Amino acid sequence: MIKRSIAMLGLVAAGLCLSASAAAQVTVNGQSPVTVNGRAPDKANEQAPDTASDASTVQEDAIYCPTALEPILPGDYYACEARAASGREHYTKMVDMLQEAAYWANKDAQYVLGLAYFNGDTPEVPQNRPLGLAWLALAAERKKPQYQLAYASARSKATPAELRRAVVEWRTLRLKYADRVAAPRAIRHFNHAIQSIDDAARDGGLVYLHGFSPYAQSAFAVANKLHDEADTDFSDIHGSVVVGKPEWVQAQPASASSVK
Repeated sequence: MIKRSIAMLGLVAAGLCLSASAAAQVTVNGQSPVTVNGRAPDKANEQAPDTASDASTVQEDAIYCPTALEPILPGDYYACEARAASGREHYTKMVDMLQEAAYWANKDAQYVLGLAYFNGDTPEVPQNRPLGLAWLALAAERKKPQYQLAYASARSKATPAELRRAVVEWRTLRLKYADRVAAPRAIRHFNHAIQSIDDAARDGGLVYLHGFSPYAQSAFAVANKLHDEADTDFSDIHGSVVVGKPEWVQAQPASASSVK
């Protein structure tokens, strides 16, 4: 039996989706921060102009997606936005965000799109079983049992005409979303975006991630968290190469720099 589509959104980008209260957690020391996607606060105890500062006005169960993650791990960021849109019952936006995540090789997003289209049980998302099969086939590239079982189950329920149409849909989708094109795109993007944070971590500096917290944090801790997330995203891709985590070294405070 194919599980209900919306329920599977709990899988999407759970590691980087924050509650409103968690968004305000910080770690600060006295060094100058690297800024990412926004201006760093002038003082360690000065609150930045940040959406996290309004956390108390947001419902505790609301999903919050740190905006600075978009240029670093866009697949996870857009998957988080899809989950947030689903929670607000904005299902058209949910699909748009899942497609953005799928572009960056997020297989959970491709899987949820497949279920939504095949099952036809998501409001504002018209049933399209061939398209759902095509998305499920793309998700099953990673050989994850959950993806493969869902694809096999959907195939067993499809008519011969639907299977033929699914092949046409799959041939179109794979040009943009298959691992052979989407995964190298996402890995190259991450390796480029993480470089300045890794450099700050090796120098013992701070990093300010806009939308993640109102203050600068240890670059070393942030870099390691982002590398762990990238490893989770890409470790099961054949031939994937993600730059290594920075090693801890005792260094003099680094000068502030920024990532535009």
